[in-house]
Amino acid sequence: MVDQTVQQYYSLDPARVLIVIPSRFGSSRFPGKSLADLAGKPLVVRVVENSRRITTASKIVVATDDERIAEAVTSAGGVAEMTGDHATGTDRIGEVVQRHEADLIVNLQGDEPLLDPTDVDDLIRTMAQQPQLDIGTCAHSFTNAASWQDPNAVKVICDQRGRALYFSRAPIPGTFPGAENKGAQVALRHVGIYAFRREALLRFLQLERTPLEMAEGLEQLRALENGMSIQVLPIAQAPVGVDTPADLEEVRRLWPANQG
Repeated sequence: MVDQTVQQYYSLDPARVLIVIPSRFGSSRFPGKSLADLAGKPLVVRVVENSRRITTASKIVVATDDERIAEAVTSAGGVAEMTGDHATGTDRIGEVVQRHEADLIVNLQGDEPLLDPTDVDDLIRTMAQQPQLDIGTCAHSFTNAASWQDPNAVKVICDQRGRALYFSRAPIPGTFPGAENKGAQVALRHVGIYAFRREALLRFLQLERTPLEMAEGLEQLRALENGMSIQVLPIAQAPVGVDTPADLEEVRRLWPANQG
């Protein structure tokens, strides 16, 4: 007999799954990128449109502190909510969550319009089937050792169940002297998609910043340092994100011709 709690999450109602897309106008490398044009529409609107292809969620909210972004989203038929000034996107999501009834909250990046929606569906299903998990995220294999050495490529090491042991900007795992270094084959490259159980998100936001979090500049280490579980779902590849104008040109090149 299936435990009632497990059954509750296994058959998670899409209406109880909230997707929040934090979006701000300011960006050190690309100011105003949320409103940059992608095939005739603002980038953030393209992200919202792509999110509608996620079948396991039915509520999508853009969380922003900028009226221009809110106007762009609502004019295109989306939902935007204004928030206060927050240090991180997770804090911004926390404000929005207080206004909604949701069991699972998915944090999607506002600059990844090419994200495969089925990856998000798989992440939501993973969380639904394992109600003991606090947080879920995604990662993929490294294609070369050079990217494994890149501090901008966040590495994650997992246990045998696929739960995160540690995240780092350093090329982990290390090896003992004389051993062949196959760290790039063991580590996965983290992708910044998160699914939070509601109570886990609210708890996370109450926690103080931790030493490892500050040393690595990685928020998710705060969760690990406080004993929270993070399940890592392997996916085929990361979406192309827009951090710079050059990235936007690459996304424009890759943009499917059949998209409206």
